[in-house]
Amino acid sequence: MGAILETLDARFVQIYETARAELVAHEQRRGLIVVRDDVMLLFRSDEPVRQFTGLEPPLYNKMKTLGHIPLAIFCLLHAVNDGPLSRSLKGRLVSYRALLENAGRELDTNEEVEAGILPRPVAIHAMATAFLGSLLKAGTTSRHALHGFTRGVCDDVDLVLAVAARAQLAACECTVKEIRALLSPGEWTELRVLILGPYMAKQGEIFLQYFSKELGTPVSGDRRLIYFDGDDLKAAYERFGTATLDAEAAQAIFGNRRRLHRDVLADATREYLRSGRQE
Repeated sequence: MGAILETLDARFVQIYETARAELVAHEQRRGLIVVRDDVMLLFRSDEPVRQFTGLEPPLYNKMKTLGHIPLAIFCLLHAVNDGPLSRSLKGRLVSYRALLENAGRELDTNEEVEAGILPRPVAIHAMATAFLGSLLKAGTTSRHALHGFTRGVCDDVDLVLAVAARAQLAACECTVKEIRALLSPGEWTELRVLILGPYMAKQGEIFLQYFSKELGTPVSGDRRLIYFDGDDLKAAYERFGTATLDAEAAQAIFGNRRRLHRDVLADATREYLRSGRQE
């Protein structure tokens, strides 16, 4: 590329980034909720940013921790074939089992059963410590035994994850009620939501589902609800700005808000490959 073209393209990048930053600032003034871990931020007009905490209540954290135990054990053993425990693996298993034993009292679910939160006791913690204990005693690993453990706790994992979801949704609803009380009906209609979360959780992510229903907007939309897979807030704002700016530009240029949500060369590439490569 010649120097003039490089300069022109570099100027495009500068213009685009400036426009994106201006758009993010505009959307924040108009009304924006940002959801990140335990926190919900509310941007509104030129007021100071309001911060609401409590999206991860103790019950949610307890149930989520229980649900993570089988995954942790699977990750420790997933690449190991049947045979003697290596010294390093044995050390990791001993360390993790000690953590489980220390957390036994905090992970006891009798209180939740008595309160009707859980329909029955769950045995995830007991089965995990017993399984690791059996491996350490035998000094060998077994894919069959690992599969038996993971399948054996499946129903209990479903139970605790359901409780975790209800606890987090209840906390989210309380926070949203506080926010709606601050906003006029018109502000709520214009409000946009940016959610930060794990990459693999995007499909069916809890806050995406919740706000999709609350806002009456598609989960995969760009008008009022945007998801960012990660925890980098600066990068999330850039994603939010990019999605919004590209949608507006695509509508202005192509008459289709979604046109710039895919590679600008996508249509021509598909046609080229469909018709045959040029000689």
